[in-house]
Amino acid sequence: MKNIDKLIAIVCAVFLVAGSGIAAASCTQLDAKGTWRVNGLLWDKFGFDETESIKCKIKVGSSGGISASKSTCKVFGAGTVNVTGGSVGVANNCTISGNLQTNQGRINFRSGQMDRSKNSFAILGVDSDLSYFEFYLDGIRQ
Repeated sequence: MKNIDKLIAIVCAVFLVAGSGIAAASCTQLDAKGTWRVNGLLWDKFGFDETESIKCKIKVGSSGGISASKSTCKVFGAGTVNVTGGSVGVANNCTISGNLQTNQGRINFRSGQMDRSKNSFAILGVDSDLSYFEFYLDGIRQ
């Protein structure tokens, strides 16, 4: 793994762990509903590929489904990625589970946390087909 990739992984893990202590509030599934601006990073944990940035607008319905027609993503260096669906689950302790499906594959959420204001979240994920591609996603409610 390249040194920059190691640094990115460590920084993402620190933010995720630090964020998990912030969410002392109780959450419900409805807290995921709305439009989210999501920024993130994608990296190859073996260091063969360069780290790429991701920018998305994700529309989540009241039951947690991700709207394909109202969601878009762009991977810088790879262009526009079509969102084809997915789901966001929110537990009582504000942890986030689910996945984001695109025409390029699916990101499974390994670990996620919504903050106490319920207006932002952080997620670590992995590509469902190529598990050596990992993701850090940071979302802010619009």
